[in-house]
Amino acid sequence: MKRFIFLINFILVFHLANAQTKAISFDVNGLKVILKSTQKETVSMSMFFKGGVMNYNAERAGIENLALAAAATCGTKNYSVVDYQELADEYGIDISGSSRTDYGTISMDCISKYLDQGWKLFSDAVINPAFDKTEFQTTKERMITGIYHSQSDPETRIEQLTMESMFKDSPYSINPLGTSKTVGGFTAEMVSNYYHSELLNKNKMFLVVAGNITKEELEKKIQASFSGLKGKTYTPPVYDRKTLTGEHLVIEQRDIATNYMSCIMNAPTMTNADYYAFVLTINALSGSMNYELRTKLGLSYAPGATVKVQQIPYTSMFVSTTQPKKAFKAMISVYNNIREGKYGERYLEALKKEHRDRYYRHQESASSIVKDLGEAEVLGDYSITENMVANFNKVSLQDMKDSFAKYLKGAIWIYLGDEQVGRAAFQ
Repeated sequence: MKRFIFLINFILVFHLANAQTKAISFDVNGLKVILKSTQKETVSMSMFFKGGVMNYNAERAGIENLALAAAATCGTKNYSVVDYQELADEYGIDISGSSRTDYGTISMDCISKYLDQGWKLFSDAVINPAFDKTEFQTTKERMITGIYHSQSDPETRIEQLTMESMFKDSPYSINPLGTSKTVGGFTAEMVSNYYHSELLNKNKMFLVVAGNITKEELEKKIQASFSGLKGKTYTPPVYDRKTLTGEHLVIEQRDIATNYMSCIMNAPTMTNADYYAFVLTINALSGSMNYELRTKLGLSYAPGATVKVQQIPYTSMFVSTTQPKKAFKAMISVYNNIREGKYGERYLEALKKEHRDRYYRHQESASSIVKDLGEAEVLGDYSITENMVANFNKVSLQDMKDSFAKYLKGAIWIYLGDEQVGRAAFQ
């Protein structure tokens, strides 16, 4: 009897604790805030800026990434560059800024007992960035070095080719890092003007926090630091979600020992009811590719498939190989097996368990919690990530087959390597 009562109490405590860790949202002076209180020894937060590459044209590619990086590193009106960096080092505070395809962020991580110090630096970087010219030049040179590295890295280049090919003639194809030419032409004044006129707008921003802090404590900090934040009219971008049809081949000649291949296909958005079944199907495709091309045939070290989750998502089935023709045939064979539904209930349950385990491991990090909640909010609603496990658990075998048939109807094949060998592989 005692054991039974203990078990009931344990379950009640568990569910109470679980309920307390659910993320909540609220507004403070018009700024949306998403908070997930935890018992972790670290606190993580990000100020999100909506729009991403839809905020600027190709001639200004990279300006937002540079603006947010510089805001987080080039001092503030209240702290010189040296003072800012010394305080961050003294208290182990990590502050950074960057921009991606759909959004930008200024982020801060610190241990809980130094939250006050971290908040001061973080909030000042958001509200009062100084864009110190000397430090700005250093930051800009670091960004340009990163651009050169991304162009020489085959895997990153494949991703860039994917965006350029799939969203040709659309602003969505813009590389958020920019080019060495565009970034090289930006001045501290230009970037400061962009930050203050285009980004610093509470209607375009929202704050996500995860850590050992209460709603009341966070509200007080926001009131003190962001009360002067202005709001301007913001119209969210409209995304042209066209469906791929037919098959197309894009080849870029590279003198490299290993050739890189990627098959790009359609995918549902994160807010679509088909999303969960589709992701599990692509997970099945990825696992089968790894077994067939790596373990069984030895054609590639790291083949797989994934869903690129963004405002206009896509599926990528990828492989790096010295034998493109054999790899291509093997990829098609695996694809056809998954399309025909050659897997059963036990395999589906294994896929669900793998996804649950990955989700819970990911939630162990405060910064991962912030990233997941923020991305979900950008793509539709932060609660998507909170309900993720339950929705994956509802998926049936028929759901997977239906989603595969519905979305995988067209393809763009991307090839990076020896052009002659590549063309022969796809014949």
